[in-house]
Amino acid sequence: MRVLLFFLSRGSFLCCAFVLFLLLLDVEIPVVLAEKKPVVPAETIAKWHRHHKLFKEKRLLVRREGEAQSVSAEEKEEKSGWEDRWEHRAKVVEKNNNDDKNNDAIAGKATSPNVAAGKEEESDLALKLFRKIPRKKREEILRALENFKKEQEAEEKEEGAGNRKEERNEEETRRKLELLEKERKEKERKLAVVVAREASVAEAAPSTGEKGDDDGFVPVDESALAAGTVAYGTYDTCDTCEMCSVEEPPKGVDTGKAAKAKETASGTTRDGKIHCKKCFGCNVVLSRLESNQNLHGKKVKMFAGASGAAVVRGYTKEHGNVIIKSWCDFGGYKQHPETAAKHPLTCNEETQSKNTQCPIKGGIHAYGECNYKFLNALDKLTVDSNLTGVVPRTWTGSVKTFLPWDGHAVQGHKIDVRSQFYEVAKGYSIEAVYGSSVAQDTVEMFKNIKHEEVIKAATFDLLFSEQDRHGQNVFVTEEGDVTLIDSEGCFGPTNSLLLPGGQKFEVYRIGYNAVCCGNTPLSCPQPAGERTAPIVAMDYRCHAKDHFVGFDWPKGVEPFLRKIQKMTEDDVHEVYEMTRKEHATHLKRTVDELLELGFEGALLKAYQRQNRGDGLTYGNNYWYPITRACCGNDICPMRVDDAVGRVNIEKSTQGELAEKLWGDKYVHGLDVKNSPSATLLALSSLNVPKPETSADALVDRLKQQEQQQQRRRL
Repeated sequence: MRVLLFFLSRGSFLCCAFVLFLLLLDVEIPVVLAEKKPVVPAETIAKWHRHHKLFKEKRLLVRREGEAQSVSAEEKEEKSGWEDRWEHRAKVVEKNNNDDKNNDAIAGKATSPNVAAGKEEESDLALKLFRKIPRKKREEILRALENFKKEQEAEEKEEGAGNRKEERNEEETRRKLELLEKERKEKERKLAVVVAREASVAEAAPSTGEKGDDDGFVPVDESALAAGTVAYGTYDTCDTCEMCSVEEPPKGVDTGKAAKAKETASGTTRDGKIHCKKCFGCNVVLSRLESNQNLHGKKVKMFAGASGAAVVRGYTKEHGNVIIKSWCDFGGYKQHPETAAKHPLTCNEETQSKNTQCPIKGGIHAYGECNYKFLNALDKLTVDSNLTGVVPRTWTGSVKTFLPWDGHAVQGHKIDVRSQFYEVAKGYSIEAVYGSSVAQDTVEMFKNIKHEEVIKAATFDLLFSEQDRHGQNVFVTEEGDVTLIDSEGCFGPTNSLLLPGGQKFEVYRIGYNAVCCGNTPLSCPQPAGERTAPIVAMDYRCHAKDHFVGFDWPKGVEPFLRKIQKMTEDDVHEVYEMTRKEHATHLKRTVDELLELGFEGALLKAYQRQNRGDGLTYGNNYWYPITRACCGNDICPMRVDDAVGRVNIEKSTQGELAEKLWGDKYVHGLDVKNSPSATLLALSSLNVPKPETSADALVDRLKQQEQQQQRRRL
């Protein structure tokens, strides 16, 4: 009826008759309904309206400021291709429509060809209607749609990044849970060892079953002891022991049970030895060195060394926690129980003639007193040079105790030997932390490395000519403290990761295969690695002002240099009780070069006496060309995780003196072109500030030389 009234109001009788005829025949009239649902969802239209409103406000603001450009509507339409964009957008919206009511495919229904054709007609009709809108309005609508599209894509991208981050967090959480589960199982497996270790350092209490006065000691449950085991004994009365204590036995504890068992032949093992659960009178408690440390929830490897020496943790009443090291005569203890290598039961000094000299190098396998004397001399030198802040103190002492009860072949065996004691180095080996790359959880620790301590450590290695300073024996803490361990390689060639130009440094810079190819199964030569290990940032130049030390040594070093300069070689050998006179000669030469040429000059003179590295041979007596210091991934291709971004730990930028020696750009690979002799020549032409030398020092030097000549004549 509404249709008829519409046509009657227009006075068209024929049209009304035609429509009435169709209604009587019940023929469906194809009329576009006004209530047809829009192709674009209502939420999208609402968002578009908001964008359109913002767009109009911005355009009005631009027009008021006079910045709008006068471009004809025809040119805009021709250049922008708005109609093509609208046509494409209509098809994309139609294709990606997720409205259940308008998309039968999502509901799992079959779409008939008639329905598809109807949707296509709707899109064409919408396009025709859009073209009837005034051109300026069309441009505004299309610009708003473009802005909306960009914002929507940005939101989707941000949402996708958030989802990926959540996935990474879930994966990291899963790994942490797995790691915690492994740790729990490992702790359960070693529970007996942990209990034994804790009990070893605890004070004893009465065996009445009650706790001590204040120490909370729980006595041994004698009813649970295995056959042939005595509850308490002493170092002298027990042959093997599970838990050793450095304390005196408390009141009420009967330590005579072991002695009684030995007298009555009860409580002994098949070999006739007395085994004790706990014994008193030891002077140190030992425990095996852990294979890993915990750093930010991750396991960091602890390197026990490849020398074959026995390295264990210890606890003494006088020094607290210590590290104990022995190269022989340590009860058959093996540092690596899974290997067949045995620790020598006797030291070479016991079988050699008394007139036999000690090895020229320290820390030699199967030597005892020679190694101890070498290290004690080095400790005295370290104290006098004021470098103990980066080198642990060390001393030789007696070890009267039992080997750790840890499930290995010689567990609980009694030993009474001399060994080398060390202060415990704090932190983690730099190779374990930064051997691969700088990560997000270690970058702050990397930035915290103290410049002055790196300079002290580098001074130690240059002054005493350390030949084996790799990343496993340089420790760093989260606060940035630096500690050097295992300095048995002093008074040899100069080869330290802290000093550029040596093999240890070059391996971290361009890779082991490129430096020591002959020591690998690869065909030689090998190219340099694409990336550089972060350890190269321990280069002393990164931590010196202007990348140059010259004569600006750490505090306390220059007085030591002057002292050694005034002494004769014999005096140095005797005063510091060195194992070989060659060590005194070596030290005197280095001191003279430091005072005459400065830090860089002494380093280059040391390399002059060494061989040019050939890319094949592994060894300590080699030098390599030196390029500019690599202190961060903005200077060289340092391995740094992408999430970390740019990182550089240099104290200051490279100065003029360093630039003239090493160049203004970092050169990666094998293309560095210089030599110690050529660089020394360049150094001699520089005006390096030198400390004043008094006339008295020169007179003392002349007297010293005269005394040496007189001794040689005699």
